[in-house]
Amino acid sequence: MSRASEAVQAARRAGVRATWVAGGIALDAAYATARQAAAFRARGGRRVAIGPAGTPTVRTTSEPPRGGRPPAVVLIPGIYEPAAFLDPLRTRLEERGHEVAVVEELGWNLRTVPDSAALVADRLRDLGLADVLIVAHSKGGLIGKELLVTEPSLVRGMISISTPYSGHPFSRLGPTPALRAFRSTDPVILALAAERAANAAIVSISAEVDPIVIGGTWLEGARNICLPVVGHFRILSHPAFLTLLDELLDEAAAARKSPPESGTKAHG
Repeated sequence: MSRASEAVQAARRAGVRATWVAGGIALDAAYATARQAAAFRARGGRRVAIGPAGTPTVRTTSEPPRGGRPPAVVLIPGIYEPAAFLDPLRTRLEERGHEVAVVEELGWNLRTVPDSAALVADRLRDLGLADVLIVAHSKGGLIGKELLVTEPSLVRGMISISTPYSGHPFSRLGPTPALRAFRSTDPVILALAAERAANAAIVSISAEVDPIVIGGTWLEGARNICLPVVGHFRILSHPAFLTLLDELLDEAAAARKSPPESGTKAHG
């Protein structure tokens, strides 16, 4: 093959990839918009479990199964994501037979990571739940790791999706304190990064192209899995992710507290 032909083919491949990425980013934005709208509509009809103080701050499955399918799961969304943003995942988990806890009181998830983790821990205790598996999106993964470090008796491990464990290179330019807290030099980000022992209990899932989290999902000692997906949000509904999630939940049920394998794996 001539150099000219190779150059033409390389240009075509680059064009195909650029189209794939651009289309994926557009679909990602559309997915996030649709989920926010659905979450807003869902707020009026929430099923909640009344906490000990009489406040409807914790929601579980409408009828928590007795001796339901292990493990029990707590869902933790990302920043600016109300609890109902993850309702498709909640429904899927409930259909599998898992008891699911969602902390509505997180609101738009603008609290600091330590404060959010403390809130989730308190609500899990209110429900009498322990040894739960965290399924978390984006910032939720930072909250989840904080829980793994500070509340090891409550949580057994975590599946995180699109979590910026290393922060974000442009976070310092964020318009709000909650966004600026993702800078790589933030004390919370640095403190969590230093807690390497907790990584063995984490499965960190990332998209091949994430327009929001630019790198930073990889964790030394964790099980790192990259999916052939474009998007920060749309990955939550992608068939490759949903299939993987089912596999990981089955593994967690079988292994109980056995730590996941370390290393990086591509999942296609």
